[in-house]
Amino acid sequence: MAKSIINSEITNNENLRKPLSELQSAVVDMAMTDAGLTIGTSANTAVKIANSVYAFCNGIMTLKTTAEVAFTATTHDVTADAFRIFVLSLASDGTVTITAGTEGASLALATLPVVPSNEAILGFVIINPTGTGDFDAGTTALDDGTVVPNAVYQDCSGAPNPNAIALG
Repeated sequence: MAKSIINSEITNNENLRKPLSELQSAVVDMAMTDAGLTIGTSANTAVKIANSVYAFCNGIMTLKTTAEVAFTATTHDVTADAFRIFVLSLASDGTVTITAGTEGASLALATLPVVPSNEAILGFVIINPTGTGDFDAGTTALDDGTVVPNAVYQDCSGAPNPNAIALG
């Protein structure tokens, strides 16, 4: 990230208001405890939040108890041999959103999605169907060894929403 704030002349407090507001937003949208992301137990096509999570969402302390979140058919599909990163985020009303990045031929070429503003990042899932076909969101089991033998689940407690900061 460029340090563009130091390149501008500060003449009054209005010039500081926007950057400080963005910095504040970054620290008020944050999970404080690990979600324990894993494969769903009720539905093995969903991601399970195994732990109760405390998070600040838009500055509001929020508690999300265990839940399972389903992928959206078609929207969250992954082509065979491609990599795709899905970020799970939490809104202050307790709603969990799965946001998909763009597929890449390698993990380095897969992009992170733009996370909804005022939501805390719980973690992410990387899906790379290296088995016999595409990952069909909503129908392919996340433990299907022939399609998705290596799904990765990563908690991100303490990580600010990176989309909240755009200095410059």
